[in-house]
Formats: sequence, structure tokens, C-alpha cells
Amino acid sequence: MLLLNRTLLRMARGLWGWILAITGLKLATLVATVEFAGIISGFLGNIASPALTVADASHAILSAFVTALAMLAAELLSGEAEYRCTAKARLSLRQGIFSKVLELDVGNIEKIGPVSAITSSVDGVESMQIYYSKYLPGLLYSLLAPFYLFFRMREVSLLPAMLLFVVSFVLLPVNNVFRHHLEKLKSEYWQRMEEMTGYYLENVRGLTTLKLFRRDEDRTQGLAEKSQRFNEKIMDVMRVNFSSFFLTDGLIYGAVTAATAIAAWQLFSGAISFSNGLMVLLLSFGFFSSVRQLMNATHSALAGVAAADRVEQLLAIDTTRPYAPDMAVEKEPFDGIRLEHVSFAYQGRMAALRDVTLDIPRGHAIALVGLSGSGKSTIASLLMRFYDLEQGRILLEGRDYISFKPEELRRRVIMVPQTVSLFSGTIAENLRIAAPDATDDELLEAVKEVRLADWLRSQPNGLATEVGDAGGKLSGGQRQKIGIARALLCRAEYIIFDEATSSVDMDSEREIWNCIEELAQTRTLIIISHRLSTIRNADQIYVLSEGRIAEAGDHDQLMQVHGLYRRLVEEQAQLERLGEEGLCHG
Repeated sequence: MLLLNRTLLRMARGLWGWILAITGLKLATLVATVEFAGIISGFLGNIASPALTVADASHAILSAFVTALAMLAAELLSGEAEYRCTAKARLSLRQGIFSKVLELDVGNIEKIGPVSAITSSVDGVESMQIYYSKYLPGLLYSLLAPFYLFFRMREVSLLPAMLLFVVSFVLLPVNNVFRHHLEKLKSEYWQRMEEMTGYYLENVRGLTTLKLFRRDEDRTQGLAEKSQRFNEKIMDVMRVNFSSFFLTDGLIYGAVTAATAIAAWQLFSGAISFSNGLMVLLLSFGFFSSVRQLMNATHSALAGVAAADRVEQLLAIDTTRPYAPDMAVEKEPFDGIRLEHVSFAYQGRMAALRDVTLDIPRGHAIALVGLSGSGKSTIASLLMRFYDLEQGRILLEGRDYISFKPEELRRRVIMVPQTVSLFSGTIAENLRIAAPDATDDELLEAVKEVRLADWLRSQPNGLATEVGDAGGKLSGGQRQKIGIARALLCRAEYIIFDEATSSVDMDSEREIWNCIEELAQTRTLIIISHRLSTIRNADQIYVLSEGRIAEAGDHDQLMQVHGLYRRLVEEQAQLERLGEEGLCHG
């Protein structure tokens, strides 16, 4: 039953005061209980004695009443301390986990998965807080209470005291036999819960697709099967718990029966008085209350230990990044961003980039094109320093990327991703994520630049318009435009557009590209787009194939080469013509 988990103990900072307070109040309750038992047994043992006076009886009743009040006060204070400890544990654990999640970059988030982060910070914390409010105080209490009870009972009857003391400590290793099995089951239980949670979230996100293809019933069946497997693990845990309680309760009741029988034999033999016999009977169950509390807390805390193992994996992730601020700046730095012989592979996958060298001159528009999986978005991620390089180097105006902290770098290089993330709240609040101190006029100017000003003026609340959960009240085009406006508010010199128009309608796409073309006059742009017709005006186009630079040049130069770029342009133009013809015939 000794669940001394290093992760949980390390995260107990700031909670030990409450843990010790709960333990102390439990001991105070025990002391009051023993005193109450002594008063009651003494009173009942002497009730038939002619020496008992009314004053003695009144004193005994008053003493019992005062002791009962002390017990009640200690119990109430113990409950309040547990509540305070629980609240602080929840807050401390969630802050620790959430702070760690915020330290992770894109690559590490992909490793652990968003479901694991959710279950760790929600369900995991609910299980872990029991460890602090119930288990640790129960462990300390169960180690101290039997000694106190033994020394109090040995004055009354040594033999029952010794029996109960020994059995109370025998219960610990006996219960450990079940604990090892339960630890394995709890780990499997936690894994099943994560699987079910992840499957459920996946279905909720893809509900529209499931409805379109009439696969919702299949997925419902899949969820039912995962729920059943999760339920089976719960039942396995309950069966082991029942077996554990059956054996330990058998030992407890057997020990209490034996102690009562010994006390009765001593009473009939005249070795102890009637009041002492009552004292043994009253305290026998009290001997095991601490152990039973610990057993109950142990079975609950096991889920917290299993959750702590997952949290430990999260907390153990190394979030440090290479940083060398004293690296020398090149004597004749390139005015822009330069990639030199860059190679990169995602963990467990083939190389995404192989010896890539390219230049992004300041004040120019650079386009990256190629088939899916050719490495375009990987270059964007490396430019944002979501990942660190394996080979080669990236220079920003003559300074190596590792001479910048990621947050410092991202003030100069910003990205508009394929899907912009908005948060519940107002348009102004979402825009100020990029610039917390921006004035309303600055926000309106950014909105105007992305051609969203007319729509915003039509809204009664203007910048205070609510966007809904994850921007659900806005269209895809409006969300993307707000994402671009947010990027503009950063005042970054370099802006990456990673398929920024792939999820919007044609009208919105046209407006966004017009906006991007205007930005190209004042900013350095790195554009990744599947619509090749939209990047024909780029100053330089890099064509990627299987992680390498296959071709480079402007549109006219590449069209003369008769290579991959020309083939892609011609194939896309043919598909667009077929689509237009289909619309006309329709």
C-alpha cells in the first residue's frame, strides 16, 4: 500500500502543510475517540457500583459531551482541510501540466498527442488530487495511529493490544499482493480511457463527414466496442478490489473477534475489570479504522499513480532548444533568409528534406510548390523553428537561427497556417493575441488591409463581435482573414502563407490573394499554394520533389524548362477547364 510515486511527490510542493494538517486533525479525532471510549467504558463499568454518585454521573456525561464536540470539530476541520488541499492540488497540478504543454513546440505536441494532454490535465488531475487529500494523510495516519492505540490499550489489556497491533501491520503486505495487480489494471484502464476519449473526440470533429457518407452508425458501433472494453477494465478493477476487501475484512473481523474473546476470558478470570473489557471492545475496531481508510484511499490513488505515469512522460519531455547568442554574424550577410544544405526527417519517418539550399531575399515574394509530401510545409515549419535542424543551417540576415530564441525569432517571422485557430471571445480579443497593446484604430487598420472592414461595419458590435466557439460563428474566409490581420499586427518582416486559402470559397480566395499581392509590395512573403495560377507573379519559385529542390526560377523561366513545374501548371489548367465545362453543361 506504499504508493510513493516520485512524480506525485515532486509535484506536492505547497501541499505538505495541508497534508500534515489533515494528518494532525485525524490524530486529534483519534485521541478524542479514545478519550470518549474511556469515559463511556468507565461510566458503564461503574454504573451498578454503589460508589457512583449523581455528581460522578453528571461529570462523566458532561465529559463525554465535550469530547464528542471535540471529535465533531476535528472531523469538520479535517473535511475543510481536505477540501482546501484538493482545491490547491487541482490548481497546482493543472498549472504545472498546462505550463509544460505551453512550453512544448509543434513537434513535441505531435509526439504526445492532444488527447493525452487533455486526459492528463482533466481526468488525470481528478485522480491525482486524491493522492494528496486522501492517500498521503491516510498513510501518515495509519503509521502513527496503531502505535498510539497500542500504548493506550496495553494499559488496559496487553494481549489483545499486541494481537491487534500485529494484525494492523500484517494487513499492509497482504494488501500489497492485490496492489501490484491493481497497478497493472489501472494502467490498462487509463489506456482504455484515452483510446475511448480520443475516438469520441475524433468522431465529434468529423461528424459532418460521417453523416455525409452515412458511416455514423459504424462509428457508433466502434465507440460502443471501446466503451465496452473500458467497462471491462473497470469491472476487473472492481473484482480485485472486492477480493482485497473480502480478505482484509476477514482478517480485521477475525482479529476483533479474537481480541474480544481474549478480553472476555480475562474478564471472567478476574484479570481485568468490566470497564477495561468494554474499553477493549470499543477500541478494537478503532485499531483498524486507519488501515481501512488507507486501503480505501489506496484503491482510489492507484488511478492517480497511473495518471502520474502519463504526466511524467509529458513533464520529462526536454523542451530546451539549441541557443547560442554569441555566434558570429557573417561579415557580408545575405539580406534575407538563407537555407544552406538543410536536411530533416520527422521521427520514425523518411527524410522530408534532403540537402536543400535556397534564398529568400528581403522585400521579395518567394513561392514553394510541389506535389504533396515534397517538403514545402516542412520548410515552413523549420523557418518558424517549430523543429530544429539535423543538418545544415538557416541564416536570418547573417545570423544563425540558433542565435535567436524561438520567441524572439517569431517576432520577425510569422505564419498564416492552412487552418487559422480562433478562440471563443470577440474579434478584438482574437486580434490582440498578436498585439496585446494594440489600439482599436490599429485593429481596424489591420481588418481594413484584409478587406474585412465592410463586413465588420455591418456588425452591431463591431470589434466586440463574438466569434463563437473556435470561430464557429464566422465563415472559413472570415476566419482566414482574421488570421492574416493577426499576422499583420505582429509587424513581422517575413510572413509565411502555408496554403492559407485552401479551406475558403472562391470569392474569399480571390480577396485574400489580392491582399497578399498588396502585402508583397511592403513585406517579404514565403507562399505555399496548391493553386499555381496564384503564384505566377512571385519573384522566385522553388519547385520541390521528394525533399529536394528540383527547379528554381520565375514563372516564365520555369515554363520554358519543360520540367515538373510546367507539367503541374498544365495539368492544373486542364483540370480547371474541365471543371468550368462541367459547370457550363450543368
